[in-house]
Amino acid sequence: MARIKVLPAEVAQKIAAGEVVERPVSVVKELVENSLDAGATEIKIELIDGGKKLIRLQDNGCGLSQEDVALCFKRHATSKLEKEEDLEKIATLGFRGEALASISAVSRLTLKTFDGEGDRGYEVEREGDKLIRFLETGFPRGTMVEVRDLFFNLPARRKFLRGERSELNLITGYVTQAALAFPGVKFVLVHNNRQVINCPGVSNLEERVYQLYGRQPLEGLMAVGYEENGYRLSGLASRPFTGRADRQHQLFFVNRRPVKDRVLSAALTQAYLGMLDRQKSPECFLFLDLPYELVDVNVHPAKAEIRFKEPQEVFRLILRGVEIAARSESLIKPVMISGSSRKEGQVREKASSESELNLPEGVEKEGEAGKEGGEAIQTPAGESQAGQTSRRGRQPGEIQQVAEEPAGERPGRRVLGQYLNAYLIVVSEEGLMIIDQHNAHERILFEKFKRLDAENGWASRQMLFPQVLELSPEEILRLEELQEELATLGFDLEPMGERSYGLRAFPDVFDEVRAAEILRGILNGVGPERLKDKREKMLATMACKAAIKAGQPLSQTEMEFLARELFQTRQPGVCPHGRPVIVEISREKIERTIGRQPGSRD
Repeated sequence: MARIKVLPAEVAQKIAAGEVVERPVSVVKELVENSLDAGATEIKIELIDGGKKLIRLQDNGCGLSQEDVALCFKRHATSKLEKEEDLEKIATLGFRGEALASISAVSRLTLKTFDGEGDRGYEVEREGDKLIRFLETGFPRGTMVEVRDLFFNLPARRKFLRGERSELNLITGYVTQAALAFPGVKFVLVHNNRQVINCPGVSNLEERVYQLYGRQPLEGLMAVGYEENGYRLSGLASRPFTGRADRQHQLFFVNRRPVKDRVLSAALTQAYLGMLDRQKSPECFLFLDLPYELVDVNVHPAKAEIRFKEPQEVFRLILRGVEIAARSESLIKPVMISGSSRKEGQVREKASSESELNLPEGVEKEGEAGKEGGEAIQTPAGESQAGQTSRRGRQPGEIQQVAEEPAGERPGRRVLGQYLNAYLIVVSEEGLMIIDQHNAHERILFEKFKRLDAENGWASRQMLFPQVLELSPEEILRLEELQEELATLGFDLEPMGERSYGLRAFPDVFDEVRAAEILRGILNGVGPERLKDKREKMLATMACKAAIKAGQPLSQTEMEFLARELFQTRQPGVCPHGRPVIVEISREKIERTIGRQPGSRD
């Protein structure tokens, strides 16, 4: 029985039309998508000369009937759409019905197929638009398509193909993405009789990444799993403080379709602000599953672009999913010593004393910072996160709802002292930490200010006489843009002619001098661009200007208070600007570097 039908003209004309076959990788992509849509669990691709001389693909999919074979080379003949409404919820990889027609028009093509009905299959041979032969043949269930001499009838087009190696690299990249999207399918890629890829089907993404990239890349990846409002995010992404110097391994899949999309890329970059060194980009193999009607894949003839109906929902999903996954990872930057072990611990401490830090004059003392840490991390089954499974935590695709919580406890931690009046030296049985005192205090104040902003609002302190500020033209424009936001933070300014403004009130956690400095910092845009929104940038600027500075001596009590409060924050390892707060050298690394047997007392 025929599954393929020629689409009505009113449906065909609404399909994104244009060039389908641009180069060998286009042919491979179209044929692989057909195989996957046909339910294949094994796909073998053979190439000669980067696919320019030969592309042969064989699968074990459902195959084609005689009626299907007769129709499959007609334009807009497909089994995947029937009516116009189907374009609004495309569930298959292919849908246009143009692949075989476009490929056969520019090559010498042979198709062999058998759908399992009866005892024989069918063979079709075409050269350009000409049918050479159509006959019955013996063939196992599935389909084989052989494409020879691509663009043989378009010499000008063939001349612009790249060299063998470049075309092979493009095909290898696509097959790699397809293998990641469908880990249960076996993929084999052979070039000039040399095997390039051989990936038997596996049960999960992590195993597939291991097959394709080896063990080492997995060490820098964490599992991501989050679901909200019918959107589901799963996969693997960089652990905090890892990443790469390039974006080569930023791969996104929407309903298992490999895509490149600005919304997804921007959301990933935003999600790692404050968790990644500035010179690095995050890696990811992220899968977004959503209702088909909420994404439009009928945008580009090569299906290279998509559009989301609710891009902000997608953006927030990636932000939240990565943030939740990162909380189960160490947010302390390790120090790598030559010859040391890669094993890393996670810093945990609870506040236990009431000693206070002498904060800069005018800044409110906060001895309770972070004590409302929230609920324990829970798995979908409701089990506690503490002591669970391996250091990798969640598996790809596992959905986890996590409440925000401060860092936990590491027994026996002691503050030894201050180095260069800028760094705290903290030790425990597990190793040694160096804490930047300015970045640490900035993190503490930033989270305090966020809580104050969310819960209680900002109280203002009125000045007896307004403090006159001379603002630059750029500052005045920035003031006009932020005036409402500044008012909600407790700042009150009034124009006093030309470029003069009077500061009448300011947040009561600062003194008059520091308030003016902080206001200018906000107006000059010195807030970290790495934060997610304008409000957080303003709060981060306030925290930065109010924090103690490098070079300021601290008493032992002050140092202990600072360390204790830092580990009660939700992200003790990074300041709001994304700079590391803590670097850590584990005891094991120290002992291995010195040559002592780990744990030895000799």
